[in-house]
Amino acid sequence: MKPLILNVDDNESGRYIKTRLLRQGGYEVIEARTGMEALEVARRERPDLVLLDVKLPDINGFEVCRLIKKQDIQLLVLQISASFVAPQDRAVGLDSGADAYLSQPVEPSELLATIRALLRLKRAEQAAEQSNELYRMIVQSVVDHAIITVDQNGLIQSWSEGAQRVLGWAEVEVLGQSADCIYTREDVAGGVPHTERQRAATEASVTSNRWHLRKDGRPIWASCVMAPMRARGGLAQGFILVLRDLTIEKTQQDAMERTNAWLEREVAVRTGALTEANRRLRAEIEERQQAEAALRQVQKMEAIGQLTGGIAHDFNNMLTVVLGSTESLKKALPATEAAQHRRADLVMQAATQAAALTHRLLAFARRQPSDSKPASLNVLVDGLIDMLHRTIGESIQLEIDLEQDLPLVTIDSNQLEIALLNLAVNARDAMPGGGKLVIRTLSRGERVLLTVSDTGIGMSEETQRRAMEPFFTTKRHGEGTGLGLAQVAGFMAQSEGSLDLVSTEGKGTTVRLSFPRLPEGTAIVREFVPDEGLFDGKGRHALVVEDQQGVREHVAESLRQLGFEVATASDAMAARSHVDVGHPVDLLMTDIGLPGGTDGWQVADYMRKARPDVRIVLMTGYAQSNATPLGPGTELLMKPFVRSTLELRLSRLFSRNRA
Repeated sequence: MKPLILNVDDNESGRYIKTRLLRQGGYEVIEARTGMEALEVARRERPDLVLLDVKLPDINGFEVCRLIKKQDIQLLVLQISASFVAPQDRAVGLDSGADAYLSQPVEPSELLATIRALLRLKRAEQAAEQSNELYRMIVQSVVDHAIITVDQNGLIQSWSEGAQRVLGWAEVEVLGQSADCIYTREDVAGGVPHTERQRAATEASVTSNRWHLRKDGRPIWASCVMAPMRARGGLAQGFILVLRDLTIEKTQQDAMERTNAWLEREVAVRTGALTEANRRLRAEIEERQQAEAALRQVQKMEAIGQLTGGIAHDFNNMLTVVLGSTESLKKALPATEAAQHRRADLVMQAATQAAALTHRLLAFARRQPSDSKPASLNVLVDGLIDMLHRTIGESIQLEIDLEQDLPLVTIDSNQLEIALLNLAVNARDAMPGGGKLVIRTLSRGERVLLTVSDTGIGMSEETQRRAMEPFFTTKRHGEGTGLGLAQVAGFMAQSEGSLDLVSTEGKGTTVRLSFPRLPEGTAIVREFVPDEGLFDGKGRHALVVEDQQGVREHVAESLRQLGFEVATASDAMAARSHVDVGHPVDLLMTDIGLPGGTDGWQVADYMRKARPDVRIVLMTGYAQSNATPLGPGTELLMKPFVRSTLELRLSRLFSRNRA
C-alpha cells in the first residue's frame, strides 16, 4: 500500500508540481488549498505525512502545524517555504511541531529523500511501540516469576502480575517504594541490595540465591537475576530483577542433601559413583551453556552482516558515480590546471579508500562475490613485498619464508591481498617501537598454510575472544575501523579455509590461515591482457539497465565516450520493451538488483534468447549467491569501477568468440 501524503499549498502551479513529483516518487497524494481545509482533510483521511507550505491565505503553516500536532502528535509534518527561509523562520517552524523544514527552491531529489527519511523514522517508531507492547504482554503473561524494574537508587518502577503472585504486594502498593522491602532485615543491614546494584552496573548480570520476604512476612528462597538497563552511553540507568520462588526446590534440596549425607556415611562405596555423576551433570550444563552462547553469537553476526552488507551495497552505487565522474572531469582538465588535477586526485583517492572500506564490509558480511581461481600463495606474497615494506615502515624488519614447490590453492587473489595487508597493518600497530614481521608459507598434509607473526604487544585472552567481532578495536578513536580481522575471517569462510589466532601478551601474535590444497597438475588461470589502446565501441549499440539514476547516467556517458550508441532503462520491463520493438543491442549492461521483482540475471537470460550474440556485463554492489554460471559472453563487474576497468572487461568480452 502506497504511503498517503497531504500536499497543502494555495499556489496552483506549485501544488501541481509537488503533487506530480510525489506521485512519480511512488506516493498517493491528496491536496488542500487552505489551512482550515488541511486540518479537515488531515482529520478525515489520516495521511502518513503532511507536506505543508508555510504561507497560506487563512492560517499560516506554523499555526496549522500546531493544530495538526494537537490532533495527532504522531502525524508527520514537513514544512516548506519560499518566503520564510531565514534561520529564525526554520526555528519557528520546528518549534511549532514540524518534523523537518525545507527552504525553496529545493531539489526534487532532496524533497523525496527527506520524505523517505521521515517515513523511515515513523516506521521505526511504530516498530518500537509494537516491540514495547509485546514486551509488556510477555512480562505480564509470566506468572511464575517476579519481574521488577528499579531505578539507580533501588526505587520500584514496574511490578509484574507474577511479582504480585510470588511476593504478595499489588503494584499500586510498591510503585515508587524501595525494593529493600523484598530483602531480609539482615541483608538490608549488610547492604546487600546496594552491593548487588553496584555489581550489576559493571557486569552483564548478577545472579544470587537467597532468602527474600513476602508481604505477609513469610520468607521464600528465590533465585534472583539482576541485569542493568543501560542508556545509549552505556551507563546503567536502572535494573531489572527476575525472581523465581525456589522454596519448594530448596526444601527438597535440603532434604536431599541430608539424605545424601546419610547415604554417604552408610554406603561409602557408592560415593565415587555419585561424584562422577555430579561431575558429568556439571559438564553437560557447561556444554549446553557454551552451545547457547555460540548460537547467540552466530545470530548476532548474521544480523550485523545483513546490515553492513546493505550499507556497503548502497554506498558502492554512490561511489561509482563519484569515481567515474571525477575521472571524467580529470581527463577533461587542461594539463596546465595543476591545482585542479591535484584536487581531482584527492577526490579519487578518498573515493578509492571508501571503496576499500566497503570491500571490507562486504567481505565481513560474506556478500563480496568471490572470484576464486587456482593460485600460488608464494607468487601472491612475493608480489606484495614492496607494498608490505611501505605499509609497515622502516622500523619493522620484514622476513619472508616461502616453502619451495608449494601446492596451489583455490582463492580470490584480490581478497587474499587485502587480508594480508590488513594483517600487516595490525602487526605494524602492535609494534609502535619497531620489531619483526614474519610471513611464512608451508604445506601440511592436505592443507596449505600462510602464517603472519609479529613480535608486538600481543593480546589478552579477552581481546582474543573478541578480536574477530566486527567493529571491535583496541585502537584509539579514529585510528581503526575494527573490520580488519573480521574481513579476514569472512574471506576464510568464503575460501572454505580456517583461521587460528595465537597470541601472548608481551610476546606477539601469530595468525595462521589454512587452505585446502589442490591436486598436483592443477594449472594457474592466466588473466586476460587486452591490446593496448582505448577500446572502440563505434558502430555498436548498448543498453544500460540500472534503477539508480546517477549510476545509469554515468555508465551511459562512459559507453558513449567509448563510441557506443546508448539506450537506457530503469527496470526490467523497460529493458524488455526496448528489445521487443526491435532495437539493436550488441552490449547489455545491467545491475543485478532491480526493482519490480525481476533481477539482472533474468534480464540477461531474456536478452540471450532475444539476441543470441549479445555481450553482457552484470553490475553489482554485492552479488547474492546464484547457482547459475555467468555463461558465455558475460562478465561480472563490481561497483564502484573506473573507466579503465570497464574498458578491460569490454575488451575481454569483444575479443573472444561466443561459445
